[in-house]
Amino acid sequence: MIDINLKFHAVGQGAFYTGIFRHQNGNQFSFVYDCGSYSSRRYIDHEISNFVSESEGKKIDVLFISHFHADHVNKIGELLRSAGRAEFAILPYLTPEELLLAYIDVRKSGSDPDILSFIQDPTGFLLERNVDKIFYIHPSDENGSNENNNPNINDPDPERLLSENFNFKISNGLQRNTKIDEGNPKVSHYFDVGIFSIVDFWEFKFFNKHRDITTLNNFISDIRSLLRIHDFNFNEVADFITTNPATFDSNFNTIYSKNFGYGQLINDTSLVVYHGPLANFDHYISWIHEWWPYRIIGKNGTLLTGDIKFDQDCLVQITNKWINVKYFENISIFQVPHHGANHYIESPIVDHYKNVDFWVINYGLGNTHKHPRQEIVDIIELHKVKGEILGNTQVNAFSYGYFYTGKL
Repeated sequence: MIDINLKFHAVGQGAFYTGIFRHQNGNQFSFVYDCGSYSSRRYIDHEISNFVSESEGKKIDVLFISHFHADHVNKIGELLRSAGRAEFAILPYLTPEELLLAYIDVRKSGSDPDILSFIQDPTGFLLERNVDKIFYIHPSDENGSNENNNPNINDPDPERLLSENFNFKISNGLQRNTKIDEGNPKVSHYFDVGIFSIVDFWEFKFFNKHRDITTLNNFISDIRSLLRIHDFNFNEVADFITTNPATFDSNFNTIYSKNFGYGQLINDTSLVVYHGPLANFDHYISWIHEWWPYRIIGKNGTLLTGDIKFDQDCLVQITNKWINVKYFENISIFQVPHHGANHYIESPIVDHYKNVDFWVINYGLGNTHKHPRQEIVDIIELHKVKGEILGNTQVNAFSYGYFYTGKL
């Protein structure tokens, strides 16, 4: 038997999601999607400690980072220190301009040096903390081919999967981005095409949204005018914020609203991840254990969305890339984007995902953003085909999983 345990941890205003796969022969695979929170650090520190204990102090196999906002990454350093190392880190690629915007977003709110160090040099930050390999994911060319995005997958062989010689072996079927070469064998760049998987068993599929470069360039031009310099770097921005906090806050908010409106560009860099079994769902027994002890759920896929603005345009992009309908029909657990903030999910998206059993909203009790917004709760309630809305707060974790038995 293979035991699969998945969990939205109780960290409040942020996100910390983990998976631990255990084989009957003692082998293990673990992954993490985001690790950060604006709520009291005691909650997430407790959850990191629990995860490290539950994974028996073994390495993290894959660390996924959705985007570079503090409430999703401000405990990545602590996680890696506690776990010891990670084999892979997979995160969205941000242009230098996007990194500067992420830095400004975090720096103006007075975040700690650890997160600022990560944003300034994500590669160096991760390698220094014992990450073996780093994959940056780019949006694929909209005019390019999607033929590698729907690979032929054979049904798993139960005898091989349950044999005493089984190992959780990683297969990288992503399409390489050959335009970028950092000259470091530990760092690679890929498009969000193809799949990253445990051989014959479990898959991870990625989506990275195309961003409006014109809007970003206009924003950067406005910031340059504010700082009265032609070229600027992290240090110059930090100095200006420190010496002119009121001026920067007032002008920055005006410039930001002018260019991005309700949206936040860094949120839209979020790496969306689908994960689920590769084939033959009949071999999996599902369970959920929280308020509904060992309730059976219908499908076996999970969609992790970070803080992406999941509007109609985003749905069109993702359906054009993920041409296999299983990536929509097999989703039972759906992470509602951006903690249930207004404008971050629209009714056509809720209509599209017809088999969701749980719409999970990560938020902190008493948060100043008033997440989740009632308008978002109403949209989901009105348009969902089935399922329940579940709040994942600093006092409510959400655990679920599957047993692979190899028997029909």
